[in-house]
Amino acid sequence: MAVSVAPLDESNLPALRRFSEAVWERPRSEAYYHWRYRSAPFYKAWLALSEGECLATESALQRPWRMGSETVDVMEVFDWYARPELKNAGVGVRVMQALMKQPVPLMLVGGTEQTQSLLPRLKWERVGTSTRFVLALGAARTQEALERRLKLPSTVAALAARAAVLRPGVRPRPRAVPRGGRVVATGCIGDEIQALYDGDLGYGTVPRWTREFLDWLLVGFPGVGHFVPLYFQVDERLVGWSLLRIYATPLGCDAEIIELFTPQPDPEIFTWMISETASRAIAFRPGIIGARTTCPAAGEGFRRNAFRETSRDAVNFWLNGHSTPPEPLLIGSNTNDAALVPLPLRWYEGDRAIVQ
Repeated sequence: MAVSVAPLDESNLPALRRFSEAVWERPRSEAYYHWRYRSAPFYKAWLALSEGECLATESALQRPWRMGSETVDVMEVFDWYARPELKNAGVGVRVMQALMKQPVPLMLVGGTEQTQSLLPRLKWERVGTSTRFVLALGAARTQEALERRLKLPSTVAALAARAAVLRPGVRPRPRAVPRGGRVVATGCIGDEIQALYDGDLGYGTVPRWTREFLDWLLVGFPGVGHFVPLYFQVDERLVGWSLLRIYATPLGCDAEIIELFTPQPDPEIFTWMISETASRAIAFRPGIIGARTTCPAAGEGFRRNAFRETSRDAVNFWLNGHSTPPEPLLIGSNTNDAALVPLPLRWYEGDRAIVQ
């Protein structure tokens, strides 16, 4: 079987669509495909092809990262997947090797056990750990997670879920506001946030947001969810911002804190920002509020707001001749495809919601 690896273009997009619809539960509308694969020049994908069919693929979002005093483009990879019957045939590795020939570093958070065992053999470098935090607010959503992750019987999971969401202090409460502190709700994110990343930082490595990336994420495809940006200021000075995502699930809705950034790792500021962001999420009645961070100060803020640590994932880089990213890292649910998933299982055709 002759296999070639090629970047995504208009000629092989139909093959990728057939592959996606065979292996994933994702939207299938023209609006989704245009948004996902055509509308963003920073979205990259590579395909392993044979006789016009896609056998494996991998995607990446390319954007600038601040690393020390430099700004470096990084490709954040995800959707590394081969057809199940070909998982041990090496076609997935060939796709990854094609990405590794690109002139910029690659990064990946987490992945399957197979992925984590393979990356060191491909000379990727582990540079940090990302901690997952969850605040459980709805018993049904928590029960579903317990059944799926811990394989608990339904009756046991239901009792455990109810106990979890009713435990004292489970809901965020207003935290001490810094003197002169104020939260500003905005409809979009302006260029003023760039000043936060340009100044003196208490982190060695952070991903940055570009205008085109923000526009693509926030208003490109409504099925991704509803985004709530917040600015935080002290004495008329912008000191941080957060980005909250509200998204649909079969059991209602959930929430994810996508971004949580302040230039210095101050647990008090993080605690305040998390409290305000989570309190606004609660108005949508989510089953859970999720988040992740590599920053101990942010982790302390999540714990003070009743979030519980649920897992830890490796942060891996293919450096491609570049220096190791300087510590500390500040990475949240703002890299790879963490701001996009889960995608809806149902979306609209005309005015009717349909199973995609």
